[in-house]
Amino acid sequence: MVPTETLHTHTTLSDGKLSHREMFELAQSLGVAVIAFTDHDAVPSPAIMAELEAQRERTLKWIVGIEITADLPKELKPNTCAMHIIGLFVDPTNEALVEHCRQAQKARVKRMEEIVSKLQKLGFKITAEDCLEMSGGESVGRPHIVQAINKYPENNLVMEKIRLEMADEATRDPAIQEQYSQMMQKGEHSYPYTLFLSQDAFKDGYAEHDYMPDMDEAVKHIRDAGGVAILAHYFTVKQKMSLEALERVVSEKRLDGVEVVYGLREYGTTGEAEMSKERQALRDMAKKYGLLALGGSDAHTVDDLEKFVMNDWFSGETVGFTGKILANGRVGKEFSSL
Repeated sequence: MVPTETLHTHTTLSDGKLSHREMFELAQSLGVAVIAFTDHDAVPSPAIMAELEAQRERTLKWIVGIEITADLPKELKPNTCAMHIIGLFVDPTNEALVEHCRQAQKARVKRMEEIVSKLQKLGFKITAEDCLEMSGGESVGRPHIVQAINKYPENNLVMEKIRLEMADEATRDPAIQEQYSQMMQKGEHSYPYTLFLSQDAFKDGYAEHDYMPDMDEAVKHIRDAGGVAILAHYFTVKQKMSLEALERVVSEKRLDGVEVVYGLREYGTTGEAEMSKERQALRDMAKKYGLLALGGSDAHTVDDLEKFVMNDWFSGETVGFTGKILANGRVGKEFSSL
């Protein structure tokens, strides 16, 4: 088995299913070489850092990171779209970064309440309290909202009604047909996001964050905290930010790198070929401008990480990623066990 690195994972600090310690132990058991904890708009607390420090001598090496939810660069306004910027080797005590996290978590609660209102209008039985219960705190993400929906069996009927409406509409609209087909190939776990919980969903159940730094502000937060800033999973923002627009950004050194390993959930679907082409375009761009070309599992669950590690063709690309970051001399090892 290759010494896989996953520089993109989530824990219960945001919308993952495992604690830092549980994710660490799972990664260790699977033979992962390096893991970065990159929770949404959240950095490890002193207590979590103490847990990680206790694992410093273990074979598996850890890195402190973050995934900042940001808006598009200013030049792409008035378009708005959440893009995700991974920060690696960041100082979790940096005051500006911690303040960003405080504001972002407050906005996540407000966004959740707006989504809940929209879902109630669609016929779902759901409350804000249900979502907070699933999150275990204030860091509420869409997976927690899905869990809250699944709490009530009667919501299955509402979901199926919307799915059938989309199936009917797909017979008349090629664009919807493509969305519907990919949803069905991915399976039931993807239904909520395609049907009503994304910006381009079939029904309007989505709401955007009312607090988001723009891309350059997010990058500044990461760099000022001692880290490198990496664009995460480009496919989630490509409808609002073309490859040409991204190339202008990276040519101006406004990002330190791009993920080129992402999108495992697309494999085996009709979207696989397009994503493979997209990832190659990003590799070429990274090489042209001397960017870091990184990525990881984006694991939220045991199953996510297991599938990533077992797919050598996919995860094998990650060998040596951390070495490339350290070689560019822009980060120190203080906020890692390296």
